Amino acid sequence: MSPTKSGRIRLAELEDAPAILSIYNQAIATGLATGHLSPIKLLDVLDWLEEGHLERPFWVFESDSEVIAWANADDFHGLPAFSDCVEVGVYVSPKFHRQGVGKALLNKLEEDMILLGVTHLMAFVFLQNLSSLGLFQQHGFNEWGLLPQAAKVANKPFDICLLGKRLNK
Repeated sequence: MSPTKSGRIRLAELEDAPAILSIYNQAIATGLATGHLSPIKLLDVLDWLEEGHLERPFWVFESDSEVIAWANADDFHGLPAFSDCVEVGVYVSPKFHRQGVGKALLNKLEEDMILLGVTHLMAFVFLQNLSSLGLFQQHGFNEWGLLPQAAKVANKPFDICLLGKRLNK
């Protein structure tokens, strides 16, 4: 059975930190999915979860009692003028890619952000990360900008694409 049929999305709990860490560190290892260049620690994830709140939660996708993906929304720049804008991230365990899990998380994230009065969703994606670009574009995100050679991984420059979606209230 596909994970989207047998799974559920729920708010992340501190006990989910090891699974979130594993999924994120796998994304780091690809070199194209996050700005981190080396694996992060469990304490980093615990800090993320403890700093989270109901207006900017973490969600996990759980299938057969296993956390297989997660998503979050962060304040954009943390400044009051941008309080209706959030930066989003979606991370799926590699063995569950292309099974609808990321799409389900983005749908949940969008529904909750609308309820919270958020008007803009944004994502910064490496231009070379075609699967992430495809996920966001299929979900109605458009290219809002390009940061040419703004990132460097293994001494190689990479472009960052700013994707955005205006939410209808």
